[in-house]
Amino acid sequence: MRDALADQASGLRALFGRRARTTLSVAGDGATAVTLNLAAALARIGQQVLVIDTMKGEAATALGLKARFELAHVLAGDRQLRDVLLAGPEGVALLPATRGLPRLAEGSGPWQDRVAAWLDPWGTAFNVWLVNGLPPGGAATDAPVLFVLAPTADALTAAYAQMKTLARVSRQREFRIVVRRAKSETAALATYHNVAATAREFLSARLDYCGYIPRDDSAALADVRSPCGRAFARLAESLLAAGADGITAAAA
Repeated sequence: MRDALADQASGLRALFGRRARTTLSVAGDGATAVTLNLAAALARIGQQVLVIDTMKGEAATALGLKARFELAHVLAGDRQLRDVLLAGPEGVALLPATRGLPRLAEGSGPWQDRVAAWLDPWGTAFNVWLVNGLPPGGAATDAPVLFVLAPTADALTAAYAQMKTLARVSRQREFRIVVRRAKSETAALATYHNVAATAREFLSARLDYCGYIPRDDSAALADVRSPCGRAFARLAESLLAAGADGITAAAA
């Protein structure tokens, strides 16, 4: 286990060391849990992680934090970004942005550049940005999307609808997939193959399987030694294996 974590850390440093800022959007059933656990895993190996929450405060609630302000207050001039950021576990920073990000994305230029400019005065250099939920409009074209699938009709229908929207509006044709709440990895792969075949036929989209997350309802953040915690280590490795196309980066 120790060797696996060391190899993971080395691979992440090699990838993120080449990039000033990396961005990944996480969407689908259980996106908040996946976002937070992935963020914590990255932070444990020395990455500076910013979670941007578009899911109506789900991330803060899951961590037991109270969000008094959000990005919309910064846009209105009522607060500075440092007043809005919340301190999460393992040094992860959380930016509530349910109302603010859609407004920010309506402006000219990448929304990431404006957030980075607000962070600069305090010397806060986050090199990994995880967006909990899909950025609004065409903003998602700037970052790859990791879809979290669950083997239920409602969850799969909702995820496919989001892929269809991205394919039409943002011209995205490649998505990363992780499956949770399946009874086994065999069942998870069956879920993935069914959705991948449909997306390929009707959306001309390619779905890349990144792993299976065992169910763990014990806490918001999985123990790193648990099957769930080990699965997040494998997820990070799968994302790295996607290469340059798996993570989008921009100069800070």
